[in-house]
Amino acid sequence: MKVLLFCLTVIALLSFRFDPVVNSLDSENPTIDTTKIVERHNYYRQKVGAPDIHWSEELAAYAQAWADKLAKNCQLQHSNGEYGENIYWHSDVSNEEAVIDYWAEEEKYFNHKNTTYISGRSHKSGHYSQVIWAKSTKVGAGVANCKGGGQIWVCVYDPAGNVIGEKAY
Repeated sequence: MKVLLFCLTVIALLSFRFDPVVNSLDSENPTIDTTKIVERHNYYRQKVGAPDIHWSEELAAYAQAWADKLAKNCQLQHSNGEYGENIYWHSDVSNEEAVIDYWAEEEKYFNHKNTTYISGRSHKSGHYSQVIWAKSTKVGAGVANCKGGGQIWVCVYDPAGNVIGEKAY
């Protein structure tokens, strides 16, 4: 019986693809590929002519602390801190590209002819506009596994974007 259980365990382990870039719910401490976070942000920023954004360890520590706090109850709630902030939750594992692409899907609600952020009207594209906000020069990110399953991701931006009355780019 022990041999059969061992063989089944080995077969199960071999059937999974281990990829260091994709975070794992089995991992107590999922990690972030900082290069991919920056590259994916800059992909969307370059499409609108916004300058590149750069990684910040200070912002990453802030984002990680907030992700860890949110993961305790798996709540999507902004920190209301000094930084711009995007939050993402997924019921399974996710990766850097999927997270940024999810926020970028809001582009369909964004008015590229008038990029001024307006209270109320701009809320449907707020995650996207923060990704491309030209005045935001630094980004940091954190990810944590929720107790009840899933992952929560946080990106923070400095200076904060989505300033009412200002243009995104």
